[in-house]
Amino acid sequence: MTSDLKSPHFPDIHPSTSAEAEAEAGAEAGAEAEPAPTQARARATSGAVGSRRRKVPDAVTPNACTNCKRARAKCDGAKPACKRCLVRHIPNECHYELHAKTAKEQMVREIQRLQRKNESLEEEKDTLGEKNYWIERIMSSLKDDGQGTEIIRRLKQGETHQAIAEWLGRPLIAAVDLSPIAERQLSDAIKEYHRGLIDSQDPRFWTSVTMDADLIEHLIALYLTWIHPVHMLFDESHFVTSFKQCTNTYCSAGLVNAICAMSCSLFHPDSDNPSETQAAIESLRDKFLADARVHMGGADLQHMTSILTYAVMFLVELGSGNSQSATAHLRAATELFTSRHRTEQSRESEEIAFWGVFTLHTAWSGLIYQKPVAPVSTQATVFRDIEVNLPDGPWCNYRHPGDDKVDPGDERVSNRPCYAQLTMSEQAKLYRIVHKNILVYCGHDGKVTAHRLSGLYSLYLRWKENLPQALRDVEGDCGALPHALFLHIQYNAALVNLFQPLLQLEQSPNSQDYLRNLIVQHAQQGLVLLSQYRDIYSCAYITPLQLFCTVHLCDAFVRHRAQDPSIANSIRFCLESLEEAKTCYPLAGPLQHMFRLSVGECNLSIPNDLEILIGKSSRYGPEEFLNACTRISYKQPISQILPNLHSGLDQEFVRDCQRMDQQGLPESPEFQPSQGSRGSRGSQSSDTSTASDKGKPKDSMKIDSLLNT
Repeated sequence: MTSDLKSPHFPDIHPSTSAEAEAEAGAEAGAEAEPAPTQARARATSGAVGSRRRKVPDAVTPNACTNCKRARAKCDGAKPACKRCLVRHIPNECHYELHAKTAKEQMVREIQRLQRKNESLEEEKDTLGEKNYWIERIMSSLKDDGQGTEIIRRLKQGETHQAIAEWLGRPLIAAVDLSPIAERQLSDAIKEYHRGLIDSQDPRFWTSVTMDADLIEHLIALYLTWIHPVHMLFDESHFVTSFKQCTNTYCSAGLVNAICAMSCSLFHPDSDNPSETQAAIESLRDKFLADARVHMGGADLQHMTSILTYAVMFLVELGSGNSQSATAHLRAATELFTSRHRTEQSRESEEIAFWGVFTLHTAWSGLIYQKPVAPVSTQATVFRDIEVNLPDGPWCNYRHPGDDKVDPGDERVSNRPCYAQLTMSEQAKLYRIVHKNILVYCGHDGKVTAHRLSGLYSLYLRWKENLPQALRDVEGDCGALPHALFLHIQYNAALVNLFQPLLQLEQSPNSQDYLRNLIVQHAQQGLVLLSQYRDIYSCAYITPLQLFCTVHLCDAFVRHRAQDPSIANSIRFCLESLEEAKTCYPLAGPLQHMFRLSVGECNLSIPNDLEILIGKSSRYGPEEFLNACTRISYKQPISQILPNLHSGLDQEFVRDCQRMDQQGLPESPEFQPSQGSRGSRGSQSSDTSTASDKGKPKDSMKIDSLLNT
């Protein structure tokens, strides 16, 4: 590269400046008119200046430090700091970069040394055979300019020869500058490598984190068992097919890595050293998440798989206790979805993805009491083009490899269908109401009135009343599906958050007692379901959002039934559940400490054995609370809600509720399925489309009905 610059177009530049040249010329002219002593002194002075300007170090290194390189100065190569940097009082900024040519020579010398040692130590055949394998692989790659550049980069990063040799069996991920010939050769090698993985349907096609194909498939199975039925973001059959066939329509490397990162929280292998195993799993999760970020760096953000990757990354970051980063990912997924103007997947897959992202976004907004950033129509028909009542295959309690290959009569296989799409459909309907609830309390349409709150309450009750039989009666059912249990837990948490702000209004004792009983009733029902979930499945197989439901319900019950004898059991249940969940999600730690503070505010104490079990949690403070739930507390910001409430609405609201208790729920078209919905056959339907929609294409009508423009 240096020799190319020596051309007529790039003449050598003299180190002296034009001002110095003029000064020297003036000195020579003046010397002719001065006496001899003056000339001698001038020559001496000029010689001294010239000698200082041309002075070079006694030793010059070909690998100068970065400061000398920038100044184009000679460098003596001294370490830890060269003489020039010492004179300029910047020894801490004196750094040396390994020259590519030098590194390659060092690599060759190292290989030659290992070869000589291999010849002299034949008795260590097995060990030397392995080292010789590394040498041969690295040597063959050094002959190729494309991989040689990457090898030098990895050597600078301190990677071992073994790690480099193992890496050489995979295609390059990081971009490097290659010659056209090397780039074609490298491209052909990568294509051939990928073709081999595709032909063999190898899951290692999707990630560079691990070479263990069984581990990748295990993590995917964990996600499809425990996370997907709760937060359904994609069509499972299309995803699995695309995953196995290594195609990019319904699957992507970023999405697979994000899913594997999420599943690491559900990965609990048997181990003699649990703490060491847990650290290794957390490291694996971080690597999968980092690989997902790498792939997202060059991904098409308008592609559906990119949007879904951000949604899954939200769950990963949230479980890790990084809610601010998680919120940014979820917001990106929501905004990218609402700005899309193309489709590359089937209509059914697009609709599942839409309702999955919308429901997740609304659920998170409701749990942290923030207004959704991307308004979505609360009148849209859920799963208009999807058959939700078709029975799925039996749900399998998958936890360890091989659980999905057991006999149908095994206890790990449920005796009932999974009903994942049916659960997702009902969950989307529930969060349409939650979305309205958020907007009402945010003052979206003016002051909150009793009529609007009683209308919301009737919608919640109507939703519960219209639940399909397969999802309705879960309390006390030892075989209840985990996603069905969590569906009811979310319902009770939503009602608690609906009623709690009203207790802060000035109200009559009768109204206050009625509202408090409603809150305690639904909080207690939620705690019963949480306890049932824990007894059947444990807290090691939950989603991060269930942790928030746990503290919300337990806090409401403790706060409004402080004198109840069962309060101690509720406190114990919450703290033990969060302690158990710490093995899955670091998020549980800050939430546990915030709940302890809330218990102290109610003048209640925590049993000594629990204090010993969970420790003092002194490491948690305001910063950890912010990272856990984007606010200092998980509690409702009552002070922000009260200004939006009409004074005296509590008494009118109580009267409306009592009227509903006596006369039943008012008629509401909210949950009547439309004629386009095939998910509720035999039901009365109502077409909510307007006259102007009749002439629109079906896809256009679908998008218009989903998004508020």
